[in-house]
Amino acid sequence: MASTHTPPVFPRENEKYSNSIHVEVNTAAGALEAVTKTSKPSILSPGMIKLWTICAFGYLVATINGFDGSLMGSINAMEQFQRSFGLTGAGPSTGLLFIIYNLAQLAAFPLCGLLGDGLGRRKTIAMGCFFILIGTAIQTPATNIGMFIGGRAILGFGAAVAQAAGPVYIVEIAHPSFRGFMGGMYNNFWWVGNILASWVTYGCNQNINSSWAWRTPTVLQCLIPLIAMVAVLFFPESPRWLMANDRREDAERFFVKYHSDGDASSPLVKLQIDEIIEQMSMYRDENPWWDFRELFNSRPARYRTFMVVGMAFFGQWSGNNVVSYFMPLMLKEAGITDSSTQLLLNAINPIFSMIASICGATLLHRLGRRVMLLGGLAGCLGSYIMLTAFTAESYKDSRLAYGVIVSIYLFGIFFAGGWTPLQVLYPAECLENRTRAKGSGLKFLFLNIANMTNTFGVAVGIDVIGWKLYLVYIAWLCFEIIVVYFFFVETAGKTLEEMSEIFNAKSPVKKSLEKTVIRIEGTRGFFSVNDLTGL
Repeated sequence: MASTHTPPVFPRENEKYSNSIHVEVNTAAGALEAVTKTSKPSILSPGMIKLWTICAFGYLVATINGFDGSLMGSINAMEQFQRSFGLTGAGPSTGLLFIIYNLAQLAAFPLCGLLGDGLGRRKTIAMGCFFILIGTAIQTPATNIGMFIGGRAILGFGAAVAQAAGPVYIVEIAHPSFRGFMGGMYNNFWWVGNILASWVTYGCNQNINSSWAWRTPTVLQCLIPLIAMVAVLFFPESPRWLMANDRREDAERFFVKYHSDGDASSPLVKLQIDEIIEQMSMYRDENPWWDFRELFNSRPARYRTFMVVGMAFFGQWSGNNVVSYFMPLMLKEAGITDSSTQLLLNAINPIFSMIASICGATLLHRLGRRVMLLGGLAGCLGSYIMLTAFTAESYKDSRLAYGVIVSIYLFGIFFAGGWTPLQVLYPAECLENRTRAKGSGLKFLFLNIANMTNTFGVAVGIDVIGWKLYLVYIAWLCFEIIVVYFFFVETAGKTLEEMSEIFNAKSPVKKSLEKTVIRIEGTRGFFSVNDLTGL
């Protein structure tokens, strides 16, 4: 039998359709597919170029954690830094320096929804960046470990606020036909921050013998957030936030200008506005910032939250944090003891990873989210098996240290290609408009819990059992592959509002992978979409 769902009808001016076409599309994305099949958007149209410009500055927010991860991993290997605070590069004291950043991000969690929904996405980003400037101002001139930790705490708080709002803003303004690429590119800029920090610390270590070898890259940590803070204040607000705050005309103007090149009669504008209104009409109650029950009060809500929490933990516990924060120590375990060589190899690694992440973002729409996630995990698993074997035997043959380097680089390529573009995109896609700010805050809560336990545990684990710690990650990666395969839904090719049909289904994964055949008909300025599945 054909679907009894009422087919959407979209007006088109000055255009006639004398026949119909049949197209196979994803079941949950018929309306969007119909619009794009009959009026294909261009990724470099005038409106899209303006939107890309906005996104480019928004992407700068993603550099914050990338810069900090590489910065701390690099200066932790510097003798100048260790002398300043009496550290050894491993152990509980070093672990505390790392996790204080994450503890501060945990403290910011309750405010993320309040600020994102109350002030708007842009102002929340700007506020977070301002706290980063304050934290950097305290951290850089630190003369004792307490002052350094205090600066990192404020910096971590600001980073959480900015990064909870950043991906939400990008996903909500992205063109639905290119959301995979536009949203996926956000987290790829994590590598921009990582690369900048790696090379700055390497250069400073080579040329500066005083404490300014680590203070210089530390003060530069505020440069990109400063640019983002200023730029974002000149950009438009998220149209979905505008709709939620009774500013429909402003939201329509955004869609017309950036998604339809000024064509107010575009069916894509009507589709998005109507779907947002329909989703808003499903909830008549207020949405107080402190009430997180709606993330758990129904089966679809709990499934959405499970996707968010799953991405938070898997995105940190897949072995990537070991490489990001402790690559110099990993190389030391393999017999590469010269600090300059360690920092050079640490600086080269993210270049390959960034190239892989950009390639991965371009494949998101074509291959889908699930294929990218599973492929990335399979590659990470193989890389960790190689890393374990080479490290275990490098004591006997120093030439095997080259195998360790290759294994680390391969891991970075697979993880960056499959997971980096999706770490913030996928959770934001899974959340509803009214819960996206809260859900993103919840994601950062669990992300930092995962990061904190992981980072502190790795610092102690490497110090105590060395390379045998890698065996834990091999087992965990196998578990992740099983969970992603059986529970993670496909989000590609759908508007954010069309995701409701997937999560409301009895089997969300099966529903997200279903295909259907539609007939697109048009005449006298209208076209309609009819489900032909079962006929």
